[in-house]
Amino acid sequence: EDPLLGSVVAAAQVRGFQGDILGAAGRVIAGPKHFAGYGAALGGRDYDEVDLSDQEFWNTYLPPFRAAVEAGAGNVMSAYMDLNGVPASGNRWLLSDVLRGALGFDGFVVTDANAARDLVTHHFAADPADAAARALTAGVDMEMAIGDPAFSHLGAALADGRISLEQLDASVRRILVLKEKLGLFDQPFVDEEAAREVLAR
Repeated sequence: EDPLLGSVVAAAQVRGFQGDILGAAGRVIAGPKHFAGYGAALGGRDYDEVDLSDQEFWNTYLPPFRAAVEAGAGNVMSAYMDLNGVPASGNRWLLSDVLRGALGFDGFVVTDANAARDLVTHHFAADPADAAARALTAGVDMEMAIGDPAFSHLGAALADGRISLEQLDASVRRILVLKEKLGLFDQPFVDEEAAREVLAR
């Protein structure tokens, strides 16, 4: 795909979903995904590994995410797959150095379904508590899970020193800040009809 066209579309989608500011009436949070390189899976197979050169990563796959971040995307979804041998949802370089550092993203990172727990499947983590610690340390703030989430083991990871209270607080703070901006503490339930209208646009 063309990185310029992808960037224009990404920024437009963020503005379309979120409006001019987070919390705009009748709008929802925008969450670009899957960060990053997911479309380059070997053989075009879902979940398969991705091997990208620096040139391809920075000049083809990153510009649309940069545009989405600059347009104000409130959250970013991490990917399932390995990027150059390291699972994206446990990749500190990708989620902290690149996304938060180079792109300046200050929202929260959410995994795709079971991607934190799947760090065990990738043989990148020893068990679910280790997977949770590795994902949080990499830069994941919230886990989307289908049963038995790895993040339910964060208490154990905190108790045995694999994560710090400061790390946990930082992730929780990012989520709470976005919830406050979205007005969820004042209006916790979505107007389903308005949400359907936004998604149908």
